[in-house]
This record gives sequence, structure tokens and C-alpha cells, in this order.
Amino acid sequence: MGGFLLIIQSSLGLEQVQSRITEVLKSSGGAADVLNYVVSARGKGLRPSLVFLTFDLCGGTRFGEAVDCATGVELVHMASLIHDDIIDGSELRRGRATVYRKFGTQVAVLAGDHLFAAAFNLFALCRENRVSQVMTRVIQEMCAGEINQLLSPAATESDYLDYIHKKTACLIGGCCRLGAILAGVEQREGDRLQALGENIGLAFQLTDDVLDYRGVGSVMGKDGGRDFAERLWTLPTIRAFGRGLIPGNWFLSDFDSIRFILEKRGILNEVWQLAASYIQMAADVLDHYPDSASKRGLESLLTQLVNRRS
Repeated sequence: MGGFLLIIQSSLGLEQVQSRITEVLKSSGGAADVLNYVVSARGKGLRPSLVFLTFDLCGGTRFGEAVDCATGVELVHMASLIHDDIIDGSELRRGRATVYRKFGTQVAVLAGDHLFAAAFNLFALCRENRVSQVMTRVIQEMCAGEINQLLSPAATESDYLDYIHKKTACLIGGCCRLGAILAGVEQREGDRLQALGENIGLAFQLTDDVLDYRGVGSVMGKDGGRDFAERLWTLPTIRAFGRGLIPGNWFLSDFDSIRFILEKRGILNEVWQLAASYIQMAADVLDHYPDSASKRGLESLLTQLVNRRS
């Protein structure tokens, strides 16, 4: 299996996460068909991997709880993607029909809700009640970000960075905080590792924004040009419009013309460099920790992120 997290998949419990997901989503009848379809389209496991890596970085020992939490955060992520696809009207997810396109909007909404409920059932199994508190706040932030985006789409760079913080970075930051909580370390460590995750999340989203216009669908797990096709304002188009390089109705132009402008005028490189600055901030957090396998795993993740096909 190629891709973003190959280096750490086998040793840090992602197989257990897959088994746990299958177990907790076991159903019958039509619900089984829907949930099996959802499970078969899982991604590369960034979020559960971060739970495991930070848990190990902080010396955690209760591995069973880490598996439950890692499974829960993956279920939250999967549920959010189902709902996002409905909101965005997306036809495809990882090259397949989205859940709502295959089974209908009503079924898709209920499937997403089912995954959220399964996630919180797993969080409730943990002895530390802060796990549920952290994830509740994360989901509230994610929902608030999507509501704000629907009612008043991001029109400035600061608005957009706030939106992707809520959409992507807060969940990834929450995953890293959970690792610290499960390991029983001090609040300060949780704050530090949450910042690590949030910087990773911002960098991940910004590199996705660039790669969408550079047409590297296989790297992202989604089709290149999707943002353009769905008329989504991302940081490259926000910057280009702000400088008068593209019109407000840029989405009525053809994709190649817009991509040429963003590339030729350096916008894509600028956004890539901004992503690299967030990766460096994440690396700075890791400087506080002694050498270990988990630290090297996180450093490798950062290296792979900055070396995505830019």
C-alpha cells in the first residue's frame, strides 16, 4: 500500500482499528450494506496514527484504550466526510460514489449519525472522561465552521484559515491531545501536542489546496480539480482574486486557464510555502521531546507531508 503513512501503519495498531471498526459497525439488513460500503472506503489512517504516536511519545501504557480512542476518532472523521459530501454536493469520494449518491441523502445522514454514536460509545469506555469532553468540543468546532462557511463563505485569507482550522486542524489537534490524555501526562503536554496536531492539520489542508490545482489526485485520495469543479474558494483562489488576477466568477472559466494563472503568478508556490511554515512549527514542538521511535515516526510524517508532490 503506497501513500502517506506507510512507514508507521504496521506497528502502531491500525490493523486493530480496522478490526474494531468492523466490530462496532456490525449490523444487519440494509444498514449492513450501507455501513460495509462506508468501511470499505476508509483512508490512510492519519488521525488514529496520531493518537498512537502521541500516546507512545508520552509513555502511554494502556494500549487497549488507545485503540478504542483511535477507532473513535477515525469514526468521527468518516462521519464528517459523509456529511461534508452531502453539504458540498460531491459526486465522488476516493474514486467511488459518495454515500448519499449511492444510497440517498436521508440514509447518508443517518449513517453519519450512526458513526458519531459509535465513536462516543468507544470514548465512553475510557477511564479518563476528558476524552469525551475533548471530542465533543472538536465536533462543535467542526460544525460551527461548516455553518459559518455556508452562511458567510470565507472571503479573506484570515477567514479561510479560521475555517480550515475548524474543518480540519481542530480534529487532528484533538487526536494529538487524546494521546497525551491517555498517557496521563500534564495539561501542558496536552496543549503542546494539540498545537502540533493543529499545525499538521493546517499544513495538510493547504497542501491539498495546492495539489488540487496541480492535478495530483492519487496523492490526496481525491480527484485533482475537485475544488474547481465544486466552485470552492480555497486559499489559492482567494489570494489570486484579492490581487486582481482572476475574476470573482473564476469558476466560469476553464480549469486549465485558472491553474495556469495560479502557477505562473506564483500563488501555488506561496501557499505551499505557508504550509511548510506550519510544518516547521510542528517540528519545533517535537524539539521538546527526546529521541524515540514515536518521535522519529512523527518527524517522518512531517517529512512526507512537506515532500508531497508539490
